Amino acid sequence: MRIEDEVSAALGNYLEIVDELLPGFVEGLYVVGSMALSDWTPGISDLDIVAVSGEPATEDEAGSLRTAHAILAERQPRPFIDGPYLAWADLTVAPATGLHRPWSLDGVLHHDSECFEINPVTWFTLATYGRTVRGPAPAKLAIWLSVEDRIRFVIDNLRTYWSDVAEGVTRACLDPNAAFSSDSFQWCALGALRLHYTAFTGDVVSKRGAGEYGLEVLPEGLRPVVRHALELRAAADDSAVVDVSMMADAAAVISWVTEEVEQASTATGR
Repeated sequence: MRIEDEVSAALGNYLEIVDELLPGFVEGLYVVGSMALSDWTPGISDLDIVAVSGEPATEDEAGSLRTAHAILAERQPRPFIDGPYLAWADLTVAPATGLHRPWSLDGVLHHDSECFEINPVTWFTLATYGRTVRGPAPAKLAIWLSVEDRIRFVIDNLRTYWSDVAEGVTRACLDPNAAFSSDSFQWCALGALRLHYTAFTGDVVSKRGAGEYGLEVLPEGLRPVVRHALELRAAADDSAVVDVSMMADAAAVISWVTEEVEQASTATGR
């Protein structure tokens, strides 16, 4: 089955369930993430979406969405269909980290905490690369965009989340017998490089694109770990096991990215 056909079938199942439980609720549906960035891997990648309604979801509507995702998980275990449920007006203003909207992660609907995907990078990805499934084209939505806030967001994310990831992986690598999943390894080796790319260009890039970018900007000694991550991603084999040495190098990539971006942000006063 072609990728486009597989994605279309998955989204069709999703909309059939949501429309039955909440007729007319999803007025706009857009694909972002790896599919929008031409880096979707069948059997591995999730489908990242932004769903839009006329008004913010009520508690009752959030409950129906939770039921919809539970039904979808039984009917279609993968790919996960993940992302926030926004109102049209949400997209016209700066994304507020405290905005309380339903969101799905790994196929499970949440409405009890903040959604990470409500951020300037998601807004930019939707406006620039988003694929329309239902509703007006992104160019007609007057989506709020700010390159300065987008760069500030990735800088802050590196200082907090990614710095903690690097420290945690480094500690885990103290055990010489430790082994790590291919998925975790690829996330560490390629994920932070995506933020480096955004910090220095203002644009967004997929994991594969980030790896190819890393092969150009990383010190020579860190390039083999990125090559290995790209090879695993191309093989679409999430059963591979990664040893301590390679995972430690992935943590070193994160640390290098964080230091590079921190130096640049200090120089520019961000």
